[in-house]
Amino acid sequence: MACHKEAPQKPKPAPAAVIKKTPEELEKLGASAREALEGLKPSLGALNEKYKALHAEFDPLPPDLPDFEATRGKFNSADEGLGRMNAKIPWLSAQLDSAIKAGNAAELTEISKSIESSYADIPQANQVAMELLHEVRPFIKMAERREMNQNASCDVAKVEPEAVSKRFSTR
Repeated sequence: MACHKEAPQKPKPAPAAVIKKTPEELEKLGASAREALEGLKPSLGALNEKYKALHAEFDPLPPDLPDFEATRGKFNSADEGLGRMNAKIPWLSAQLDSAIKAGNAAELTEISKSIESSYADIPQANQVAMELLHEVRPFIKMAERREMNQNASCDVAKVEPEAVSKRFSTR
């Protein structure tokens, strides 16, 4: 019978250092984080409007346009990231309420860092939106040409052969 040895136990991480704050300091830290979180909302709202406009450009385009897959993928990824940013606001708000109620200064500090990183994400998402706005233009033109060609071929198919022969025989 084989000897079963237990895997060595990994040492448990040390608990995070407890940051002692007075109630006034906690209140000030919480208010500062709440203010920063509220400040994100207008920027995020403007970003949502940009992506709403991009949806109006992207959504009607046929997905089978040549070379469109990468651009559509970039758009979908950016839009998904924006969705996560939108969901992060109420989540952070709930975390903030919980940390304030518990008087957890370390958690308030972490929430503040997360809010700061959200501020840093907005310019990046704006940049991607501008890139996508420029990248989608050729595909819109391509889709318009494709539709014109399809409509033209449909119009030719609708013409009856007698009408064509009458037209040429009257000349």
